Amino acid sequence: MASPNRKAADLVAKLKSKSAASRDEVILELVELGSASVPPLIKALNHKDYKVRMAAAQALGGIRNKDAIDALIEALSDSSKNAQEAAAEALTKIGAPAVSALLDALIDKDQSARKWAAEALGSIGDESVAAELVARLSDANVEVQRAVVTALGALRSKKAIQPLIGVLSSDNVELARAAAEALGKIRGTVAIEPLIRTLESPSEDVRRAAACSLAQVGKKAVPPLLEAIKHPNYVVRRYVADILGVVGDERARDALVAALDDPNDRVVHYAAISLGSVGKESVIPHLAKLLKRSQASVRCAAVQGLAGIGSTKAISHTAKMLKDEDWVTRLTAAKGLGQIGSRKCVPHLIKALKDTEWSVRLHAALSLGQIGVKKDAIDALRTALDDLKPAVRRGACEAIGLMEDLSCLDDLRGLFKDEDDKVQQAARTVVARLCGEEEE
Repeated sequence: MASPNRKAADLVAKLKSKSAASRDEVILELVELGSASVPPLIKALNHKDYKVRMAAAQALGGIRNKDAIDALIEALSDSSKNAQEAAAEALTKIGAPAVSALLDALIDKDQSARKWAAEALGSIGDESVAAELVARLSDANVEVQRAVVTALGALRSKKAIQPLIGVLSSDNVELARAAAEALGKIRGTVAIEPLIRTLESPSEDVRRAAACSLAQVGKKAVPPLLEAIKHPNYVVRRYVADILGVVGDERARDALVAALDDPNDRVVHYAAISLGSVGKESVIPHLAKLLKRSQASVRCAAVQGLAGIGSTKAISHTAKMLKDEDWVTRLTAAKGLGQIGSRKCVPHLIKALKDTEWSVRLHAALSLGQIGVKKDAIDALRTALDDLKPAVRRGACEAIGLMEDLSCLDDLRGLFKDEDDKVQQAARTVVARLCGEEEE
């Protein structure tokens, strides 16, 4: 029987396989063999084939032996990015014992080593390295800077907030976006105002990142956001209206109602949708007024808001929009009635099954299934199984399945030979579930 050292050497030689699956199997065996695999794997980090070097790093990450740290640090400067990444992941798995060496790599002459060292330090999660990372925010290489910013966000260190705020104003879009995302992870209240100012960035990517981060800060951001919804820049007001809905704090209700009178349609749009998250029945009349607006996007947003409130008092307003000239608004109304979920919605949805736009018919069917009231709906859905559009036939199958109605089994079986494969599969799935059988 071969010694562990001999077996390890033989296994490392098999990493030359052209098959990724074969290499993965060898990696698993090397990891299982443990420390005996480390010396030949360290040697393999210098192999001429990058795939072998990458596999060796992966195996060393699985073993997590600190004797491999120095060799893996060197591999951060490998000519192959794949091998570099595998080495960084291995060092991350080794964890705390690798921190000191990674901090040295953070000031290495090679920019790849610095970049991967920063990423690994962020992934390891030792907050004590935050000061060293902050010092590298001035790195000459933008990729290293971005890796440092991301790592600081991962560490969630409050010490990083002020330095990251400084990066928000960077001319480099990727760097500014990364800083906004990092601040969202840290969730420090000190960053709220700077993030609100960032909503004026010329870059949409940076604005979105700032908005997401403000939403992550949550309820603590609400008071300054309520001031910002009056901002002279409509772009800021539009994002703030959206954020307030995501946060879902009832303190925003009055400000969002007021924003329905904003001169900019995009602000009105997002305010209407957000009221679906924070509104009560008292805001229904305010949203109902928007249903007469000439802009289809505003009418559609009002329907979303009404449905989000979830009150039966919103049914008549929502159902009326099933006759809107804009098919997206009609579709939104069909979905909204399903969201409200009252049996009073059923007659309106049955009528919508005859809409000229197939996507409206589809969502009318799905909403009927979601509500689950069988009376009258089952006959209408049975008819929808013959709809000209395959997607509608599929939706009708799913709706009947949600209702668990056995009276439609023969109708469903009739779709086993449908011209559309997806309709066939949907019908078979529903029949199998209703009959407690395995799918054919």
